[in-house]
Amino acid sequence: MNCAGTGQDGDVRAGATLSYTSNNDGTITDNNTKLVWEKKTNCSGGTHCVNDVYTWDAAFAYVAALNAANFAGHNDWRLPNIKELQSIINYQYIGPAVSPEFNDCGNGSCTVFDGFYWSSSTFALDPAFAWKVFFHDGSVVVRIDGLDKTGARYVRAVRGGL
Repeated sequence: MNCAGTGQDGDVRAGATLSYTSNNDGTITDNNTKLVWEKKTNCSGGTHCVNDVYTWDAAFAYVAALNAANFAGHNDWRLPNIKELQSIINYQYIGPAVSPEFNDCGNGSCTVFDGFYWSSSTFALDPAFAWKVFFHDGSVVVRIDGLDKTGARYVRAVRGGL
């Protein structure tokens, strides 16, 4: 159905255009929210490696290590809450559902195309679980994968914001 001139959401298409700056210090800045995101590189077994997975508790330890190392000149990195993590989803893409700045491995910024990423947000109905984003299609999930906080998932640290 054509909705032109109806004032419906599909007609208005309101909202800020996604805008990111890939920085030379291993980070990406969201120009709308002012959040600064850790870039992940195509490696495993070290800091900033896209393929490394963590339990929920280990994810917080990973972020603490970034702070101890003063990553990118800052020590206020954190595990993003579910709204922050969902804010980098770009539904124009799939596998992964992120803007190119978050999936340009040649420039040191990769996203696992079929991976669940931890948020810091605990599931209120069952505190053994935390909210996650499935970056293949941008789904926000909690128990669909069956893994509670002891399961291993991916991590992307964030800092700043409005």
